Amino acid sequence: MLACDCDYGDDAEWWYDDTAEVAPLATKRMRRCCSCKERIAVGEDCKPFRRWETISYSDAEVLQRIYGEGGEFPLPTWYLCDRCAGLYESLDGLGFCNLLGQDMREVCREYAQMQREAGVFRGQMVVSHKTPNG
Repeated sequence: MLACDCDYGDDAEWWYDDTAEVAPLATKRMRRCCSCKERIAVGEDCKPFRRWETISYSDAEVLQRIYGEGGEFPLPTWYLCDRCAGLYESLDGLGFCNLLGQDMREVCREYAQMQREAGVFRGQMVVSHKTPNG
């Protein structure tokens, strides 16, 4: 679902770093795209997203002892395949938020539908010309 409100405040359950560039997957094993779930083989282009979560009072005691209450601990890195990474970067560049973890193909379909409903078709705004008599 497309969203333009990017103000997360301090209420985010987890957050990520999206500054990494698309590069060959440099892990020991393949990964799955967090968007389309397609397999990303070692050496194929992808975009990694390092993620973290804040420790809260309700978290397990062991996490609090290791990271401290209010500290942050790393979550598994998510990856976007090259195709989904391109879609992500395009939608992010348009100002949409909360994209990571969604199916980028579905989000692009939603964006296209929004454009059609707004009268934009293939980059052209549909303009109705009224005649002086009508």
